[in-house]
Amino acid sequence: MRKWVLSGILASEETYLSHLEALLLPMKPLKAAATTSQPVLTSQQIETIFFKVPELYEIHKEFYDGLFPRVHQWSHQQRVGDLFQKLASQLGVYRAFVDNYEVAMEMAEKCCQANAQFAEISENLRARGSKDTRDQTTKNSLETLLYKPVDRVTRSTLVLHDLLKHTPSSHPDCLLLQDALRISQNFLSSINEEITPRRQSMTVQKGE
Repeated sequence: MRKWVLSGILASEETYLSHLEALLLPMKPLKAAATTSQPVLTSQQIETIFFKVPELYEIHKEFYDGLFPRVHQWSHQQRVGDLFQKLASQLGVYRAFVDNYEVAMEMAEKCCQANAQFAEISENLRARGSKDTRDQTTKNSLETLLYKPVDRVTRSTLVLHDLLKHTPSSHPDCLLLQDALRISQNFLSSINEEITPRRQSMTVQKGE
Protein backbone atom coordinates (compact mmCIF):
# COMPACT_ATOMS: atom_id res chain seq x y z
CA MET A 1 0.00 0.00 0.00
CA ARG A 2 2.90 2.38 0.74
CA LYS A 3 4.26 1.70 -2.71
CA TRP A 4 0.86 2.45 -4.24
CA VAL A 5 0.67 5.81 -2.40
CA LEU A 6 4.23 6.67 -3.43
CA SER A 7 3.54 5.73 -7.07
CA GLY A 8 0.66 8.21 -7.01
CA ILE A 9 2.97 10.87 -5.54
CA LEU A 10 5.52 10.18 -8.31
CA ALA A 11 2.88 10.58 -11.04
CA SER A 12 1.66 13.80 -9.43
CA GLU A 13 5.24 15.13 -9.21
CA GLU A 14 5.78 14.37 -12.88
CA THR A 15 2.71 16.39 -13.84
CA TYR A 16 3.73 19.26 -11.56
CA LEU A 17 7.25 19.32 -13.05
CA SER A 18 5.75 19.50 -16.55
CA HIS A 19 3.72 22.55 -15.47
CA LEU A 20 6.82 24.25 -14.05
CA GLU A 21 8.73 23.37 -17.24
CA ALA A 22 5.98 25.01 -19.29
CA LEU A 23 6.54 28.21 -17.29
CA LEU A 24 10.31 28.01 -17.72
CA LEU A 25 10.21 27.43 -21.50
CA PRO A 26 9.36 31.02 -22.50
CA MET A 27 11.64 32.47 -19.83
CA LYS A 28 14.89 31.89 -21.73
CA PRO A 29 13.85 33.58 -25.01
CA LEU A 30 12.17 36.40 -23.06
CA LYS A 31 15.39 36.99 -21.10
CA ALA A 32 17.44 36.93 -24.31
CA ALA A 33 15.06 39.41 -25.97
CA ALA A 34 15.24 41.70 -22.92
CA THR A 35 18.85 42.58 -23.79
CA THR A 36 17.99 43.54 -27.39
CA SER A 37 16.62 46.77 -28.84
CA GLN A 38 13.15 45.19 -29.11
CA PRO A 39 12.42 43.49 -25.78
CA VAL A 40 9.07 41.77 -25.24
CA LEU A 41 9.44 42.34 -21.48
CA THR A 42 12.09 44.06 -19.37
CA SER A 43 14.38 41.96 -17.17
CA GLN A 44 12.58 43.31 -14.10
CA GLN A 45 9.17 42.29 -15.46
CA ILE A 46 10.46 38.77 -16.22
CA GLU A 47 11.95 38.48 -12.72
CA THR A 48 8.65 39.55 -11.14
CA ILE A 49 6.36 37.28 -13.20
CA PHE A 50 8.54 34.14 -13.00
CA PHE A 51 9.81 34.79 -9.46
CA LYS A 52 11.15 31.61 -7.79
CA VAL A 53 9.85 29.30 -10.55
CA PRO A 54 13.38 28.03 -11.47
CA GLU A 55 14.09 27.32 -7.77
CA LEU A 56 10.80 25.43 -7.35
CA TYR A 57 11.62 23.37 -10.42
CA GLU A 58 15.08 22.44 -9.05
CA ILE A 59 13.65 21.47 -5.64
CA HIS A 60 11.00 19.18 -7.13
CA LYS A 61 13.31 17.74 -9.79
CA GLU A 62 15.73 16.70 -7.05
CA PHE A 63 12.85 15.21 -5.02
CA TYR A 64 11.50 13.31 -8.05
CA ASP A 65 14.95 12.04 -9.07
CA GLY A 66 15.52 10.81 -5.51
CA LEU A 67 12.11 9.16 -5.13
CA PHE A 68 11.88 7.45 -8.54
CA PRO A 69 14.61 4.79 -8.04
CA ARG A 70 13.48 4.03 -4.48
CA VAL A 71 9.90 3.34 -5.56
CA HIS A 72 11.10 1.17 -8.44
CA GLN A 73 13.47 -0.83 -6.20
CA TRP A 74 10.82 -1.42 -3.59
CA SER A 75 10.99 -3.36 -0.33
CA HIS A 76 8.92 -3.03 2.85
CA GLN A 77 11.87 -1.44 4.62
CA GLN A 78 12.54 1.07 1.82
CA ARG A 79 13.08 4.55 3.27
CA VAL A 80 11.78 7.76 1.72
CA GLY A 81 11.27 9.92 4.82
CA ASP A 82 14.53 11.84 4.32
CA LEU A 83 13.32 13.05 0.90
CA PHE A 84 10.03 14.35 2.31
CA GLN A 85 11.82 15.94 5.25
CA LYS A 86 14.19 17.77 2.89
CA LEU A 87 11.27 18.88 0.71
CA ALA A 88 9.48 20.26 3.78
CA SER A 89 12.64 22.10 4.86
CA GLN A 90 12.60 24.02 1.56
CA LEU A 91 9.09 25.42 1.96
CA GLY A 92 10.60 28.88 2.43
CA VAL A 93 10.84 29.12 -1.37
CA TYR A 94 7.05 28.66 -1.48
CA ARG A 95 6.68 31.41 1.10
CA ALA A 96 8.58 33.77 -1.23
CA PHE A 97 6.49 32.62 -4.22
CA VAL A 98 3.17 33.08 -2.38
CA ASP A 99 4.21 36.52 -1.08
CA ASN A 100 4.99 37.59 -4.66
CA TYR A 101 1.99 35.87 -6.30
CA GLU A 102 -0.40 38.86 -6.41
CA VAL A 103 2.35 41.14 -7.75
CA ALA A 104 3.28 38.56 -10.41
CA MET A 105 -0.35 38.21 -11.55
CA GLU A 106 -0.85 41.98 -11.75
CA MET A 107 2.40 42.41 -13.67
CA ALA A 108 1.47 39.61 -16.10
CA GLU A 109 -1.94 41.18 -16.73
CA LYS A 110 -0.43 44.62 -17.39
CA CYS A 111 2.19 43.15 -19.73
CA CYS A 112 -0.48 41.20 -21.65
CA GLN A 113 -2.49 44.38 -22.15
CA ALA A 114 0.57 46.34 -23.25
CA ASN A 115 2.20 43.71 -25.46
CA ALA A 116 0.28 41.52 -27.93
CA GLN A 117 3.27 39.20 -28.38
CA PHE A 118 3.44 38.44 -24.66
CA ALA A 119 -0.35 38.06 -24.52
CA GLU A 120 -0.07 35.40 -27.25
CA ILE A 121 2.76 33.61 -25.41
CA SER A 122 0.95 33.66 -22.07
CA GLU A 123 -2.18 32.02 -23.49
CA ASN A 124 -0.32 29.21 -25.26
CA LEU A 125 2.05 27.62 -22.77
CA ARG A 126 2.49 23.93 -23.49
CA ALA A 127 2.92 21.30 -20.78
CA ARG A 128 4.05 17.84 -21.83
CA GLY A 129 1.92 14.83 -21.00
CA SER A 130 2.84 11.83 -18.85
CA LYS A 131 5.24 9.11 -20.01
CA ASP A 132 2.35 7.30 -21.72
CA THR A 133 1.41 10.39 -23.70
CA ARG A 134 4.89 11.83 -24.13
CA ASP A 135 4.15 13.25 -27.59
CA GLN A 136 1.03 15.03 -26.45
CA THR A 137 1.04 18.47 -24.88
CA THR A 138 -1.72 20.40 -23.18
CA LYS A 139 -2.23 24.11 -23.63
CA ASN A 140 -2.30 26.22 -20.47
CA SER A 141 -2.51 29.91 -19.72
CA LEU A 142 0.16 31.70 -17.69
CA GLU A 143 -2.47 32.49 -15.05
CA THR A 144 -3.39 28.80 -14.63
CA LEU A 145 0.25 27.68 -14.40
CA LEU A 146 1.27 30.38 -11.92
CA TYR A 147 -1.48 29.16 -9.61
CA LYS A 148 -0.13 25.57 -9.63
CA PRO A 149 2.53 26.13 -6.91
CA VAL A 150 -0.07 27.83 -4.66
CA ASP A 151 -2.39 24.86 -5.11
CA ARG A 152 0.49 22.42 -4.70
CA VAL A 153 1.67 23.72 -1.36
CA THR A 154 -1.84 23.55 0.12
CA ARG A 155 -1.96 19.82 -0.68
CA SER A 156 1.43 18.94 0.81
CA THR A 157 -0.01 17.90 4.19
CA LEU A 158 -2.65 15.65 2.55
CA VAL A 159 0.09 13.66 0.82
CA LEU A 160 2.01 13.21 4.08
CA HIS A 161 -1.16 12.19 5.96
CA ASP A 162 -1.80 9.51 3.33
CA LEU A 163 1.73 8.20 3.52
CA LEU A 164 1.81 8.15 7.33
CA LYS A 165 -1.48 6.24 7.40
CA HIS A 166 0.29 3.39 5.59
CA THR A 167 3.60 3.61 7.46
CA PRO A 168 3.85 1.40 10.59
CA SER A 169 5.01 3.22 13.73
CA SER A 170 7.97 0.82 13.90
CA HIS A 171 9.16 1.82 10.41
CA PRO A 172 12.32 3.99 10.30
CA ASP A 173 10.43 6.48 8.09
CA CYS A 174 7.73 7.19 10.65
CA LEU A 175 9.54 9.88 12.69
CA LEU A 176 10.93 11.60 9.58
CA LEU A 177 7.48 11.77 7.95
CA GLN A 178 5.93 13.07 11.19
CA ASP A 179 8.59 15.79 11.27
CA ALA A 180 7.91 16.68 7.61
CA LEU A 181 4.17 16.82 8.38
CA ARG A 182 4.74 19.09 11.40
CA ILE A 183 6.87 21.49 9.32
CA SER A 184 4.27 21.49 6.52
CA GLN A 185 1.35 22.07 8.90
CA ASN A 186 3.12 24.98 10.60
CA PHE A 187 3.95 26.47 7.23
CA LEU A 188 0.41 26.06 5.92
CA SER A 189 -1.22 27.62 8.96
CA SER A 190 1.07 30.64 8.52
CA ILE A 191 0.04 31.23 4.90
CA ASN A 192 -3.53 29.88 4.80
CA GLU A 193 -5.09 33.28 5.39
CA GLU A 194 -3.29 34.58 2.31
CA ILE A 195 -4.09 31.59 0.10
CA THR A 196 -7.82 31.10 0.77
CA PRO A 197 -9.05 34.28 -1.00
CA ARG A 198 -6.87 33.43 -4.03
CA ARG A 199 -8.21 29.91 -4.26
CA GLN A 200 -11.77 31.27 -4.16
CA SER A 201 -11.05 33.85 -6.87
CA MET A 202 -9.43 31.20 -9.10
CA THR A 203 -12.46 28.93 -8.61
CA VAL A 204 -14.82 31.75 -9.57
CA GLN A 205 -12.75 32.56 -12.67
CA LYS A 206 -12.74 28.92 -13.75
CA GLY A 207 -16.50 28.76 -13.23
CA GLU A 208 -16.23 25.74 -10.96
